[in-house]
This record gives sequence, structure tokens and C-alpha cells, in this order.
Amino acid sequence: MQSQEYYKNRSTVKVGEIERYIIKYNLFEGTTIPQNLKLGSLHVKVKNLENLSKRAAYLIGPYSLYCDIRTSQYHHNQHSFITADQPKYELDLQPQRSFNFELQMHKIRNEYVWILDVVSQIIFTTNASITFDVLIWGDDNLDRDRLTIDRLNTLDLWNLPRKLDKNLEKEHLVILAHGLHSNLTADMFYLKEQIEQSSPKIIVQGYAGNVCKTEKGVKYLGTNLAEYIVHELYTENIRKISFVGHSLGGLIQTFAIAYIGLKYPTFFSKVEPINFITLSSPLLGVVTDNPAFVQFFLSVGIVGKTGQDLGLKDNEATGKPLLTLLPCKHTRRLLKKFKNRTVYANSINDGIVPLYTSALMYLDYDDILQNLNNLGKFPYKKNSDRTKQRQELDSSNQYFITKSVVKPISKAINLLAPQWQQPNPQMSGSNATEIIDSDSASIIDNQYSKKLPKSTMLESAANVLLQPVPSPKYIYEPKSRENVIIHDKVYAYEDIKKYATKADAKKIYSFYDIFQPNLTFRKTEEEIAKKWHKGLTWRKVVVALKSDAHNNIFVRRRFPNGYGWPVIDHLVEEHFLHDEYIPETNLPHDIDIKECEESIEGDEDADDLQWLTSPTKDSLFDVGPTGMISTVGEFVEAFTRKMTNGNDSLLAEDKNKTKFSIISRNGTMTVDKNKNTLSNILIDGNPQEDMFNYLKEDSDLDLSTV
Repeated sequence: MQSQEYYKNRSTVKVGEIERYIIKYNLFEGTTIPQNLKLGSLHVKVKNLENLSKRAAYLIGPYSLYCDIRTSQYHHNQHSFITADQPKYELDLQPQRSFNFELQMHKIRNEYVWILDVVSQIIFTTNASITFDVLIWGDDNLDRDRLTIDRLNTLDLWNLPRKLDKNLEKEHLVILAHGLHSNLTADMFYLKEQIEQSSPKIIVQGYAGNVCKTEKGVKYLGTNLAEYIVHELYTENIRKISFVGHSLGGLIQTFAIAYIGLKYPTFFSKVEPINFITLSSPLLGVVTDNPAFVQFFLSVGIVGKTGQDLGLKDNEATGKPLLTLLPCKHTRRLLKKFKNRTVYANSINDGIVPLYTSALMYLDYDDILQNLNNLGKFPYKKNSDRTKQRQELDSSNQYFITKSVVKPISKAINLLAPQWQQPNPQMSGSNATEIIDSDSASIIDNQYSKKLPKSTMLESAANVLLQPVPSPKYIYEPKSRENVIIHDKVYAYEDIKKYATKADAKKIYSFYDIFQPNLTFRKTEEEIAKKWHKGLTWRKVVVALKSDAHNNIFVRRRFPNGYGWPVIDHLVEEHFLHDEYIPETNLPHDIDIKECEESIEGDEDADDLQWLTSPTKDSLFDVGPTGMISTVGEFVEAFTRKMTNGNDSLLAEDKNKTKFSIISRNGTMTVDKNKNTLSNILIDGNPQEDMFNYLKEDSDLDLSTV
């Protein structure tokens, strides 16, 4: 059949931005089917228009798009029998590539509706943008007048539900908090939609202003979120509030709650706290399950202040790591007000946030391993002769060499050449019972935690670059999916004694321990975990997801991260679906609530809370190397506005080029958009060697916010 073009739109997206196209074709009106009715197909094409050279510009992009299209009736828990109705997606639409698909009208119905989402994959900078075209054409026998297309941008998608339901009071505010090198509006959009669909009284929001600033530290990010909640999101209609944070977002929302409770003490008397939920959050930091060099890089600021917080580095103002201050009496008293406190944790395939830190350390590891074994995820072998294992470890220091040298190098090789990667040795043979860490005086978790399969940060990085995706059978056939919830239990402070291993009476430090500074942080992590349990009960939901579990657990992208659908379903059904909660006294656990409350009130720890609200000394280099990409870009943009005084300027070369000169009455400069750099700066005839000083002296840019 011949085709005719119906629709063409050129648009641009930046970091965290989405565009949704709702495509409707009306076959006929009423109940009478026209005799001359003919079925046909629409054809859709999305093309990334960026220059081919930008495929290599990962650190200032990446200039890639994610696209998916599905029918309006599609739901991930319904079987997709008909091929024409099955969803389609493109994970990584690179510059100068196109995504083409056919929308078949294969049976008679009044109207067909499809939803097309185009999502920016930019991570590191707020200045980069991706231009793309959406083209729609139809078979010759179709009528253009019967086609309507509604285009919604990011602001529409996040704000329209609240505006459209003017007669319906939105009384339950749910706050989402994103993680490191992530964003609210695109990465957490699936989670937002699922929660909002559970109840018409729920409105889901968050703070988008932390994007590309996630290296600036938990305090900076949490303060921003807290102030935004109090001054921008809260209204008199709000009666309830919940928090859901992924990864670093769990720490950010915890700080925000503590900050609000101190600076705005009446806030939580005006709204009822309902749910405090974290998804794979590093509540104890990310030190001991990684090689020593990882902690070193974190401490020196490779990931800015945030990396230092996660590396348990002492704060200059307090002399203590921030993560040891968060579970203070003040914070725990506030968290006690929440009806539910739930942590979701990955048991396997998460090299970013290990199980021990996302689940607050204390767990029934024996039950988890047994359930993994039942799923075929891990050959569980209970080894009763642990003394022999320790002797073998002490007799040869292969453990240190293997973990700190061989494994990191091998993982790096696998990242560069994934085709060389061998099958996971932990899944077979004697290595199935490999000891991950040696016993020490500060280890408190159950012995079986040592046998859980480990993933490294490098493995997780490889999964980001070469993401494993669900099979078509997984997407189209819900019955083919495994149960991923392998452990769901409520824990109290008393459980520490039950699940903790008694410390060895003596600890013999070998020569190799000198080069394992991570060992010294175990005691700190233990203290943090104990504090979080003091006076509080925690529901711990442990899941077994496939590779890229850190992004799967909150479904960063609808289909590529579809392994996490059951987790989000569980989260919504257990916490939001009926807008109810299970009273703690009825939970399947013997907990003395009164004793818990007395534990908080009787805490002897002195709370000096100045660290929550005291001003911090901000530095341009707080953000680390990746954060500098966005920071320098902001300087370029502000400088350009300064030079042109808000008016059109004369460009020596085309604006669309990556390198051009700006000439205005104030002066000239050369801008390199790919590198986010300035050169040949001339102001009023004088060379400007120090751009930062110039901006500071004569600009409306507030450097304290950079």
C-alpha cells in the first residue's frame, strides 16, 4: 500500500526530560460498523538527529534516547497474545539512528490508542540536549482527519494529574528521591505512575533540582529536598506524607526528614507520616564489600562529597562520618511516627549497593540462601566446619591477593572485553562456599552472608554499558516470571542478638591487614546498624533480580528494567493500594512496641543537632570530576548570557556547531560545547585569564549554588 505523511514534529530533550505522544485513530463513531470500513496500519519513526560524532561523547551526554510504544490497554501483568499488540522498545537510540515500528489495526473497534515515550538518556550535564524527529504516516486507505496526536512534555506528565483532578482532593503526598547520577523526572517516572494509579487521592512529586548535583553530599541534597517540600509541595489539603528513595535517595530523604523535624518542628503534626521506603539504599555506606582502592577513591573525592559520605569519611565540622550521625535519637523519633518502615534490598547482582548495607546488616541469611537455592540462583551448601575454612585462609593469604588485586583486574578486563568473561565460578564447584571476608572482632552478620554471590562496581558499570534485558517471553507472558521476593520479615532491636555472630575473643592482624583499611570500617557499620534498630522495627524485603539489579529494583526504564516489575507491584500493593497499613502489633513478629518506644526515649546519646542546619563551606570541587562537567557548563551558559546582555549576538560561526565564537559589544570569546570550555576571552579589550573571578565580580550568577 502507498503511504502518506500525517504528522511530523521536531523536539529537544535535556537531562531528565520525557516527551509522550498519545496517538489516537478513530475508525468509526457509534455502534454501527460502516460497510466500506477498511483496516490498515500507521507507521511511526523516531530519529535521533544529533551529529554522528556525538556517539563517542559519553561523559558530556550520552546523546542517546530511550523509546517505547505500547497500546493504552497494555499492562505488564496481562498476557500479550497478539503480536500486533505487543509493546516495542529501543534501549539505546544513538545519534543518526532511527526507531521504526508499525501500528497495526488488526480488528474492528471504535478507536485505537497507542502511547509513545521518548526519554533522554543524558546523565552528566544539564547543558547537553538531544534533538529528534517523530514522524507518523499511514496506509493510503486511512483518513488523516481521524488521527489525533497529543504531545505531553515533562512538566505536563508530572503536573497534569494534579491540575486535571480539581474536584478531587489530593491528600496523600508521596515524595520520590533519586540516586547518584540519576534524576527524578525520567528515571523515577515509572514508579510515579504506578503509585498514582493505586489511589486517586495520591499525588507523587519530588525535587528535580538535585539533578547533576548528586556529588555535592547528602547534607546539601537533603536540605534542598526538605526546603522544597515545606515551601513548594506542602498545601493545606495534604493530610498524609510518604517517602520513597532509591539508592542515595534513601539517605537524602532521611536527612530531609531530620532537617524538617528540627527546623520546622510542627510539620509532622500537620501531616501524618505513612510510609518510609528505601530501594537498595546504602544506609551503612559502601566500604567493606569493595576493594580497598574503592574506599580510597571515595575518600579523596572522586565522587565529591557524596563519595566521602558513602566512604564513611569523617566530617570536618563534626569529626564523625555523616552516616553515623543520621540515626540519632532525633531522627529515630521522627521515623517512629511512620506507620511503615520498609527497606528493599538486592540479594544478588547489585555491585553498587550490597545486601548488608541496604538491609541494615541484620538478616536471616540462612533463610535467604535457602530461598535462592530453591530458585536455582545459588547452590546453597551449609558448611559446618568453619574453623577449617579459617585455618585455610590464615595459612595462605590468597584471599587478600584475590579480592584486592586479581578480581578487580579481571573485572576491568571483562568490562573492556565482555566476550572474554567466563561463567561465574561462584555458581559451581567448591567456589560455591567461598569465604568473602575473614572473621574479625567487628563482624556481626550471620556466617552464611559470606556465601552470597558477590557483584562488583565494575560489573554493575558493565551492565550499564551493555545492559542485560528481559526476554520477549518475560515481557509478554507474566506466568513465565519467577517469584523475586525471597524474604519478607519484620526485624526489631532484639533480633540483633539472634542474627549476630559472636565476635572472636582475639584477632590476629597479619601483614596483609595493613593494606586492607576496609576492615577498620566494619565496627563503624555495625554501630550504624545497631543505632537504626534501636527503638525501631524494620520490614526487610529481600529480592533476587537479574543483572543490573540496582536499576531493575525501581524500574528505571519501563521494559529494559522490567525484571523489577514484581518489586514495584509489591511496594504499591503493600503500602499504597488500599491506603491502609498493617499495625505493627499485628505484624508476623513478636515485638514489644512499648519497649521500642522506651528505647528511643531512654537513649543516652547526646544529640548535638547543629550538623543538620549549620552552614557548609561550599567549594567548586565538591562535586568531583563528573560533577565538574555540569558545573563548567553552567559557567559557560551564564557567561554567554553576560556577554550578550540577553540580546541576540553575532556568531562568527553557526550556532549548531560544537565550536563557535561569540562577538558582542562587551567582548569576544570562543565556546567549545563538546568540552564545555571557554578560550580567547576578551572583555573590553582586556584578556580574561581567570573566568571565575570575572564572573564573581560582574555577574548575576550565584556561585554559592554551583
